[in-house]
Amino acid sequence: MLWPVVSAVLTLPILAFIYHRNHLLTWGSAITSYVAVLYALGLLTFTQFPAPSDPTKFCATHHYGPQLDLFAFVPQLLHGGLTDQLQLLMNVVFFLPMGFMLCRWAKWKWYVAIPFAFCCSAFIETTQLTGVWGLYPCAFRHFDVDDMLTNTTGAILGYIVGAIYTHFVPQKVDVTPGLVTKPGFVHRMVSMAIDFLCAFLVYFVVSLAFIHLFYKVATPLADGTFYLVQWTVDTNLLQLGVWAIALVSFLIFELWIPATHDGRTLGAMYTHMTVETKVRRGWARVGFYFLRTVVLGALFLLMVTWDARFWIVLGALLVLWIFTRRMPWDFIPGQRRNA
Repeated sequence: MLWPVVSAVLTLPILAFIYHRNHLLTWGSAITSYVAVLYALGLLTFTQFPAPSDPTKFCATHHYGPQLDLFAFVPQLLHGGLTDQLQLLMNVVFFLPMGFMLCRWAKWKWYVAIPFAFCCSAFIETTQLTGVWGLYPCAFRHFDVDDMLTNTTGAILGYIVGAIYTHFVPQKVDVTPGLVTKPGFVHRMVSMAIDFLCAFLVYFVVSLAFIHLFYKVATPLADGTFYLVQWTVDTNLLQLGVWAIALVSFLIFELWIPATHDGRTLGAMYTHMTVETKVRRGWARVGFYFLRTVVLGALFLLMVTWDARFWIVLGALLVLWIFTRRMPWDFIPGQRRNA
């Protein structure tokens, strides 16, 4: 269940790079980026799971040694049952998308893509041989050199398909110069993800330093409170301090920076957009940033507390965007701005 969600999160850096390079992101690019990450994560996890629930008991009764006989699959292919033949076929099919994506999307030359696919297969097989690099006391899946051969064959076939497809359907790269003044929902979310990550890292590091300093300076008392300078305090002071750090971190990245840089947060700078889609002055600009700070502040608070309502608020913003093509703060009146 976490697989598609984790893949979506891991896709964000790719989308940010595409925005940085092209100043825009097409739906085709977004979907292909997500599919690529989804495939890569699935390739890694599906070749390692299921893992034994009791490794010690499993390793006491099982021993999977490496299969080093190259072409041992030939008798299996000729005389084996349907299950054996399907397993060989799936080893080929499983790497077909890799070859296609390396050719079509990554635009790698064949003499780079094919060795890369082979190394990926070798890494997977070695991970199986070493029990996920020592995480398990024994190998719970077979290391098979024939798997590397069939996997690489699949990547070669996928690369050929990608080359043929690209020949008949050439790729077109759209690049929009200048600042994007009418960013879409995905563009906004990618920019916001960068800002939230920056704010969270600052909050996390400074909070740890604050907590460490508190316990270093404060003297613990028998009743569970602490003596600090001239006051007796409890751990509520820690909680207030941590929340204050979170608030300041958020305000720096989502209020101070954009308000002083024409609506461009750090994430917006990287993806070439502005959150101020209209020119607002005076109280209109104050209202714009007030409403934006309240809504995004609630999102950031829910994120740092790992509250599931984060997704409800994010979903509500998406629904609002679908029907109005605006965020709540975009309803604050202003003058249309030029790109």
